[in-house]
Amino acid sequence: MPENKTKVSKTKVSLSIIGDAFADMFCFMDDGLPPVGGDVRVKHPMTPIPGGSGINTATHLAALVRDFSGADEQEEDGEIMDVTLQTAVTEDYYGKVIMAHAKENRFEMINCAKKKGASQDGNETGASTGHCLVMINEGERSFVTHLGIMESFKASDTVLHELVNCRSANPSYVNHHHHIHIAGYYNMPGFSKGNLKRRLKLIRERRRGHSHGCHLFTTTTSLVPQYDATEKWDGGLIEEVLPLVDFLILNALEAGKISGIDIDDKDCGGGINRAIVLTQLADFFFGKSPLTHVIVTLGSLGAVCLFQGEVVASMSCTKRFQMPVDPTGAGDAFAAGFLFGIMDWRQKRGHGECAEIGSLLQGSWTDAIIEGMRFGCSAGTACVTRAGASIPAPKEEIEDLLNAGNYSDEESEDDDRSGEIDDDGLGPQEESYDEDEDSDYSDSDRSYYSASDDYSSGDEDEKKEDFI
Repeated sequence: MPENKTKVSKTKVSLSIIGDAFADMFCFMDDGLPPVGGDVRVKHPMTPIPGGSGINTATHLAALVRDFSGADEQEEDGEIMDVTLQTAVTEDYYGKVIMAHAKENRFEMINCAKKKGASQDGNETGASTGHCLVMINEGERSFVTHLGIMESFKASDTVLHELVNCRSANPSYVNHHHHIHIAGYYNMPGFSKGNLKRRLKLIRERRRGHSHGCHLFTTTTSLVPQYDATEKWDGGLIEEVLPLVDFLILNALEAGKISGIDIDDKDCGGGINRAIVLTQLADFFFGKSPLTHVIVTLGSLGAVCLFQGEVVASMSCTKRFQMPVDPTGAGDAFAAGFLFGIMDWRQKRGHGECAEIGSLLQGSWTDAIIEGMRFGCSAGTACVTRAGASIPAPKEEIEDLLNAGNYSDEESEDDDRSGEIDDDGLGPQEESYDEDEDSDYSDSDRSYYSASDDYSSGDEDEKKEDFI
């Protein structure tokens, strides 16, 4: 019967973010940075705003799920994607600000902070919630960070059953797909030295073991490294973690630091130089993890997808600001948009309706990645028009960006107007936007494979196999 057939193909998608959480103290340096030993006045008050890659991504992702998941069009017993953040905060003032933010933005936040050695005020001895001074000057941002409790936060502290078990009691779902996103890897030192590697392997093994009969538990993973303040750019990310990651999302400067390729501009320069740099990056990541899709953001130009040594897809931003109000969190907003795009695409298809990651069938996730970059560029562009990294754009603004006309990079016009911060803390919103799905690096007709979900056991050099 048609009704039963619909239920058999139903897929439940859950998204878990494991990442950092900070209280950001924004300082808009209107008149430039102060000289050493000097002082400078700022026009806008400095108050703590929830931030950190984990908080930012969860906030933007939860908003996109509410606004664009099509919940109103689902069956009466349908469920939209759920968003959960696992992080670590203490019960100090900064921690309370962050927990209140999660409640206000309607995503579940699981506090993984250890309670050992707690003082009378509820804080772990010698630790506070992470906090950060964010200085905005000439459209760029700089950070001064105190890790606090994030210094001791480990992947093994996460609540395992929340990452492994079924997230729905609805028996009509036969495919339970869980996407796990690691946000701010370099801000969590405890995730190195094999700690994250062991956790991701355990999650996949446990979820594969839960599959029975026609009920399948599938998993994908993604990771945003963030800037490494130690300038070591190691932490086992490339050799240990990357082979377990399906989607690596990072900006061009971070990609250059990790690969050792000289990149001075966040857009990789222009013309032939950009093409050469992207080819070098594609070769590097292919040599380290052949089945990982690497999404590189290029500032106002957009993003590209590198896979198996080539640039296989690209997306241009629909609007470019030469002087954005606040670029903080734009990468996290892009990541949230990308995750929503690929998982919304995945939820609309059953396990048997699309070639899974690691399959030999071509073109398995091509459309999903393009849709992810489309949402990512739109969310990232909207983010820079307002002050604060964890303030999601309204649905109407994202829709304007998604529905804008397509133009080539040469036809797109830059907006050289500097955004002014309104009294409500938001920048300019009523703009016309251009979008370009095709650039010198896109090849929409090309089919390509995706990274796998499964690994061989008992081998230190894990090799990706069939997706389960």
